[in-house]
Amino acid sequence: MSLPAIIICASHSFKDPLFNGLMYQYILNHQQQHPGKYRYHFITEEQAAYALDPNEISKLQAELQIQNLFWHPMPYRGGKFILFKKLWNFIALFFKLWGIKRKEKAKVIIGFLAIAGGYAYIIARFLNLKLMVFCFEPHSLYMKEFGIWSDKSLKYKLLNKIEYLQATRADYVTGPTIHTINLLKKWNSRAQLFRVPISVDTQKFSYLEKDRQRIRKQYNIGEERYAMLYLGKFNGIYYDTKEVAKFCKKLVDFDPRIFIFTITPTPSEEVTKAYEAAGLSSEDFLVLNKIPYEEIEAYISACDMGVVAIPPLNSQKYRTPVKIGNYLSCGIPFLLNRGIADDDIMAEEEQVGVVFESLTAEDFSVPLATLKRFMQEDRTRLRMRCRAAAIKHRGIQNSTDILNTVINECYTL
Repeated sequence: MSLPAIIICASHSFKDPLFNGLMYQYILNHQQQHPGKYRYHFITEEQAAYALDPNEISKLQAELQIQNLFWHPMPYRGGKFILFKKLWNFIALFFKLWGIKRKEKAKVIIGFLAIAGGYAYIIARFLNLKLMVFCFEPHSLYMKEFGIWSDKSLKYKLLNKIEYLQATRADYVTGPTIHTINLLKKWNSRAQLFRVPISVDTQKFSYLEKDRQRIRKQYNIGEERYAMLYLGKFNGIYYDTKEVAKFCKKLVDFDPRIFIFTITPTPSEEVTKAYEAAGLSSEDFLVLNKIPYEEIEAYISACDMGVVAIPPLNSQKYRTPVKIGNYLSCGIPFLLNRGIADDDIMAEEEQVGVVFESLTAEDFSVPLATLKRFMQEDRTRLRMRCRAAAIKHRGIQNSTDILNTVINECYTL
């Protein structure tokens, strides 16, 4: 007799940290708590940046299958004529899921993030599956407010409509912030709503003194320097390189001990040029392009504070930056603008972060005074407080518990 099947649909690659480091880890954690009870099917869109060759794919599929984990990679289709390509992708996905539904005792499909949630919403209706949208965020609002899409564009209208439909007609929706949940209530969503900030594995992401010493020695960062880590992208729905560079120069001017440690997929030449144009000395910053995913916690451990550079636009209260969970779990506080997710509230209530009104503001006197207190605090005590906040607000168990609630309900009805 075959086991009940759970289908997870993602618009990211299997090796993309957004999927592999989040949703996949939640499923693994769920499976560990319910060994041998379910079969899990992952459908992903494989992009070139995370591409595996056919032999690697076959090997990984075989390893996963032993654990009742079944990976169904699909090609990513982007570029020109993207709407037609997405339609083709949807058709291929439908038949893939139809085949799984026919062979397996599947009752629920989980769409990870809004794009996959849109696909899953339509397919769930055709295949009579319960739908869970995991980590709903209104990306169309982000794109409009940042001026990337016009509210009259076809892309915006389509995404906005499909986001509304999935958020209001799914059976279950998790939102990362209380603002997101309030938005869905305002939309009269019929779904069961759960507030679940993006969770991280606090066992994997933890502070190690040996990693701190190794990384700082490797890049010649003296222990007297206060390393502030910028981890992630520039531009788009983040500040651009010039704005961040000007802000970093103000930080270094405030305290010359501050060192700007940047790890970003943005070309290092572009970032370096912006830092130098802002007046930063080469001794005050370092820019790296790529590091192995399994080394992220080591680099965080090497630093003293994490930077989150998201402009404080109204729509940004609906998102949860993943890196904040990573920073806290590795024992370092964070710096961000007010109005980003619920994290500005957490920063002040748990005393684990510095909140700016805007990184482009003229007067930084209040947040810089807070930053100074963090710089002077006993590092061990601060690290313990950050870890406690990570486990409480961003621990992986928060996501696993909600998954278990939904899956248990779907298979006991």
